[in-house]
Amino acid sequence: MKKSFVIASGIYLLPLFIFLSFSSFGKNGADSTAYKSILNLAYGNAPEERNLLDIFLPNQVNSNTKMLVFIHGGYWTKGSKNQLPKPLIQLLAGKKGYAVASINYRLVKDNKNRYPAQMEDIQQALRFLNLKADSLGYKRGEFGLLGASAGAYLALMYAYTADPQKEIKTVIDIVGPTDFTDPMVRGKNDEADKTITNFLGVADPNAPLAKESSPLLRVSAASAVPTIIFHGENDEVVHVQQAKNLYAKLNQLGVKTQLELYPNETHEMRKSLFSVFMKMGIWLDQVYPSGSKN
Repeated sequence: MKKSFVIASGIYLLPLFIFLSFSSFGKNGADSTAYKSILNLAYGNAPEERNLLDIFLPNQVNSNTKMLVFIHGGYWTKGSKNQLPKPLIQLLAGKKGYAVASINYRLVKDNKNRYPAQMEDIQQALRFLNLKADSLGYKRGEFGLLGASAGAYLALMYAYTADPQKEIKTVIDIVGPTDFTDPMVRGKNDEADKTITNFLGVADPNAPLAKESSPLLRVSAASAVPTIIFHGENDEVVHVQQAKNLYAKLNQLGVKTQLELYPNETHEMRKSLFSVFMKMGIWLDQVYPSGSKN
């Protein structure tokens, strides 16, 4: 088992504008014409365009081209598939040869679409992507999940609890919450506590649902997948201990994992974006390489 613990200096972004403010990164990235875009495909019937997804394909696609799925953040109440930044698409699809999908999912609104609605949408989106695999040319039945904040939580939860066919091969977790029973994101953090209560519909951190919906408490040696974790040590929304606890649990289970901590970074991780993207690429080369390169 390979383990890695890294203290680095700076990167990331998040909620609504997460993944939007790094135009300088694109200047040195792959040419924007190095991938093809297929936009606004309907994978389900939810209203308000919440069951749409975009697919980005490298110019050279073959049966070993791997699929990565981006799950946006936004406190489970806002955000969209458009949060996937163009420079990251250029890196993953244009340079490294991945097929990349970015999905919308149902948002909590007016006491509707609470957990597990989002998990159901992810499952439906992955089924749709499997159906499209042959016609679009990428590998069927294998996915890497990439998420930020609320999206990272959904990626972890789906991979660890809702994937009996073992289609998820890796998770990239950027500042995702992992334990809804933890006082550091409940009673001691009003913003996070209200967000989680709204998402679950349950205020008590000791309620069965809080435990059942926590990736840290649900992951097992049988269900875990290789996971890389990025987190700012001054995160004011999701306490950094959540990342450390997940890393420790995965190590205990003998699962390949890597923790990248960024001193002085908050939940937005703005200053360290380039580092996150580069380390993400190295991780993917190691655990989930794509068979096509442009």
